[in-house]
Amino acid sequence: MRVKVDYSGTRDLESDMRKIPPALVRQGAKVVKQNVAAGQRLARQYARQKSGPHGKSYYKRITSDMTGPLSGEYGPHDGGTPVGAGWRHGAGNTDLPRSADVIGPKFADDISKVLDTLFWPES
Repeated sequence: MRVKVDYSGTRDLESDMRKIPPALVRQGAKVVKQNVAAGQRLARQYARQKSGPHGKSYYKRITSDMTGPLSGEYGPHDGGTPVGAGWRHGAGNTDLPRSADVIGPKFADDISKVLDTLFWPES
């Protein structure tokens, strides 16, 4: 009995794996930015629908920021405090959780598609 091993395929795999990180940063950053912006729009929409006369301009405080190449956030901003850093907008406010319920699954699907194209470009 004889076993023959061909290693030529590992060179292709190594080459492909080296291409993935820079491509992920480029494509992933775009997906993160799009989903953060979509989350902000949804949260603003919910805030406008629910606000009474006392909070008719509250939706304008919901901003978004990219906090890194592959991370971002959206939420209320008081003009001096960064998004997500302590602004208190009341326990009954559900604008952000409602928007996250929509954006979370969409973001997971979008980033999954990016990963699929990086690992299986022919698909």
